Amino acid sequence: MGNKFSHRKFLLITFAVAALLQGCSACDDAGGLSSYCRLNYPCGITTGGNHVSLENFKGSATYSIGACQFGKFQCDEDGKEVCVGFVRPTTETCDGIDNNCDGFVDEPFDLDFDGFTSCNGDCNDRHGGVNPNAPEICDNFDNDCNGKVDDDIKPISCWTGPENTVFDEANSCKRGEQYCVSGKWGPCNNQVFPNRETCNDNDDDCDGLIDNIPATNCGPERRFGICEYGKVICVDGESKCIDAIYPEAEVCDGIDNDCDGSVDDGLIRRCSTDCGNGVEECNSGAWENCDAPQPEPELCDGIDNNCDGRVDEGCSCILGAARLCNSNILDPQTNQPINCGVGIELCDEFGSWGPCYYYNTQPEQCNNWDDDCDGVVDGMVDTCGSTPFAGVGECRVGTSTCSAGVWSDCVGAVAPQAEVCDQLDNDCDGQVDEDLNPHNKVDMVFAIDISGSMCPYITALAQGISQYVNQFQNTEHRFALVSFPGQYPTNPSLAYELRTSPPLVDVSALRAALFSLACDGAPNEPSWDVLSALTILGDPVGINWRSDAYPYIIIVTDEPAQTWLNLSETQIQSQNLNCQVGDCQPGDAFETYIITGSGYYYMWDDIVNGEMDRLVNIHPPDPTRYTQILRNIFQNICI
Repeated sequence: MGNKFSHRKFLLITFAVAALLQGCSACDDAGGLSSYCRLNYPCGITTGGNHVSLENFKGSATYSIGACQFGKFQCDEDGKEVCVGFVRPTTETCDGIDNNCDGFVDEPFDLDFDGFTSCNGDCNDRHGGVNPNAPEICDNFDNDCNGKVDDDIKPISCWTGPENTVFDEANSCKRGEQYCVSGKWGPCNNQVFPNRETCNDNDDDCDGLIDNIPATNCGPERRFGICEYGKVICVDGESKCIDAIYPEAEVCDGIDNDCDGSVDDGLIRRCSTDCGNGVEECNSGAWENCDAPQPEPELCDGIDNNCDGRVDEGCSCILGAARLCNSNILDPQTNQPINCGVGIELCDEFGSWGPCYYYNTQPEQCNNWDDDCDGVVDGMVDTCGSTPFAGVGECRVGTSTCSAGVWSDCVGAVAPQAEVCDQLDNDCDGQVDEDLNPHNKVDMVFAIDISGSMCPYITALAQGISQYVNQFQNTEHRFALVSFPGQYPTNPSLAYELRTSPPLVDVSALRAALFSLACDGAPNEPSWDVLSALTILGDPVGINWRSDAYPYIIIVTDEPAQTWLNLSETQIQSQNLNCQVGDCQPGDAFETYIITGSGYYYMWDDIVNGEMDRLVNIHPPDPTRYTQILRNIFQNICI
C-alpha cells in the first residue's frame, strides 16, 4: 500500500508541476490545486463537441489546407481545457478563401477555373476564355467582360492567293484584311493578286523575279527554207526579238529564200543569144532552157545566119551582086590602074568579087582616096554631134577632120543629157529642171521615238535631218516634229507630243526643235498609234496639213511596231494608201517611210503596201548616212 500511495503522490506532484510550467492553474478558494490544462497545446473540436488534442483528432491533414486550422488549449474558469481558435471546414463562399479546405478557392464560383469568379468580375463563369483579363477575340462573346461583344478587334491580314507569293516593292501584290462580323471572321477583302508576267521591268506575277518571261518564238510566220524563228527576250523592260531570220526575195541558188516551201519557184529571167532575146527558167539553182533563137551555120544568102553580126562571111558575094569600089581601080579600056574616082565590081558565079573597073566620080569621102578626082585626098571638115538640138539648152555641135581616111574625134559637141537638178537645160528641150520638182510644196513630218533605247541615235538623227533640210531655206516647204511617247515626268501617258509651234514651221524652227530632243521618253513606244493619228481624218495631232502640199511622214524608231490602242496593221494600212513617188498630186495619200531595225520590216510591209524601198534600216547611227537616206527619199524635190 505504501508504494501505491507514494507512486500516486508522485504523479500528482508531476501534473501539478506541469500545470505550473504551462502557466495555467486553477486554485480553489483555499488556494489548493484542483485541476490542470495544456495551455496553447494544439487541439481540435470533434463533431460531437469534444475538445481533444491534436493526436486524438481524426482527419488532421485537412487542417493544413485553406481556412481550416487547429486551435490552442486554454483553461476556462473551471480549469478545464477549452480548444480556442479551432476552424473546421464550412460551406464554400465567394470570398477568395478556401472555406471547405479542399485545396480550391471559391470553386463553386469559378467553374471555368480561369482564376476569376462570378463575384469578382467574371461575366461568364462557364467559359474559360471569358474574364476581365481575357483578350477580346472574334467569337461573339464579351471575352473581357466590359459589356461589349467583339469590340475593338482589329482586322487581320489575310491572303487567299498562291502560297509562294512574294510581297515587295517590285510588285503590286497586297494581302487583304478580314473583319470580325457576328463572332466570325469575314471574307478577305482588298487583296491584290498576281498578274501574268509581262515585259515592263516589274514583278507582275509576284514570284520575286522581274520579267521572268518564258522564251517564245518570234520572227517569220513559217519556218521554211532559210527562215528561222527567233526568241523574244526582255531587256530593261522591253521585248526584243533576236536571232530571227526573215524571208528574202527568191534568187536562183537552190535555196528556198522566200520561205514558201518551194525552191527557186517561178523564177524566170531574160536571156539572149547572138540571134535575139528569150526567157529562161531557174531549176535547182541553175538557169536553163533559154528559148531565144539559136545561131545556125552561115549561108551565102544575104542573111546573118549565125548571128555574128556579119552576113555571108566566108562568101565573098552572091552571084549578080554589084558594089562600088575604090581600091585597085582599073581603066576598063586599058586595064591600067587609075588613082581617083570610084569603080564598080560584080560578083561572079563563084561567089567572088571581080575586078574593080572605073565607073565615075563621087563626093569626096574619108577613105584616103581622091573620090571626086580634084587632086586632093580627104582633108574634109564636118560637123558632128546632136545637130537637131544644137543651140538648145546646153547642146552644141562639134567638128571632126578627116585625115588619111580616118575622122578625128568630135571636138566641142554637147549632146542631150538626162535632166539633173542644176538650173540648166540638160536635155535640150527648152526647159530647165523640168520633171525634177513635182513636189514643189511639201509638208514633211518627222515622228521620232525618244525612248531610252534611242540614245545612240538621237544626236545623229538631229544632225543628219538638220543637214538635209538646210537646203530648203526660203522655199514653200514646211516641217513638223512629233516625238513619242510622252516625256518623263511631264506626261508619260501621252502617246505623242507635237514639238513645233506653229505645227508647220520653216527650216530654222525645225532645226531648233531637233536639237532639243533627248532620249527621255516613256517605254513601250506606240509607233502604230502615232502613224494612225497622223493619217486619220480630223488630224488629232494638229499638223494642219496644207491642201495644196504633198504630205510626207517619216517614222523613226529602233523598236518593233507597238500599239497602246490595240490597232491592227490592216486598220493603219487603210488610212495610209501610198502613192508612187513622183506621181502624187496635192491631196493624195501620204508618202510614208519607216526608218527602223531591219528585223522589224515585216510589221510595216502591209502598211507601205509592199513597197519595201520605203523601209530603211536605222543602223548604223551616222549623220551623213541619215542625210543621204533623206536625199534618196526626197529625190523628186529639186531646189
